[in-house]
Order: sequence, then structure tokens, then C-alpha cells
Amino acid sequence: MVCIEIYKKQIMLFLKINPDTVKLENGFTRDMRNIGHYGTGDLQITIKNAADFERAKPLLERAYNEI
Repeated sequence: MVCIEIYKKQIMLFLKINPDTVKLENGFTRDMRNIGHYGTGDLQITIKNAADFERAKPLLERAYNEI
């Protein structure tokens, strides 16, 4: 499951994945468990370019397959 927020210069994805199972990278992934936000998902991914999207693909697939 994923919630998406689209802005002019970035896309933010909120995935239903436990952040403890992911290596968090500053500016790319973020633990949202104790931070209020709209939508579902505990892992935030920020996509600013095509390279970020490629890095996010395995996590998107994992979120899809864990439903």
C-alpha cells in the first residue's frame, strides 16, 4: 500500500513498510511512525529525480507484495 503526495519539485511516497527493516538515508527515506501525516504508511520516500525513482522501485515492489 502506498499514499502519494505530488509537489512541483518532488514526489513523496508513504509506504506500509516497517522503517526498522530499511536502511534510512537522509533526504530519501524517513521513519514517519511518530510524526503526524495524512495517509497511511510508516516509511516516507522522497523522489526528486529519476535516480531516486530507481532506488525506490524495490521498496515499492516490497510494499505491494506485503499486502
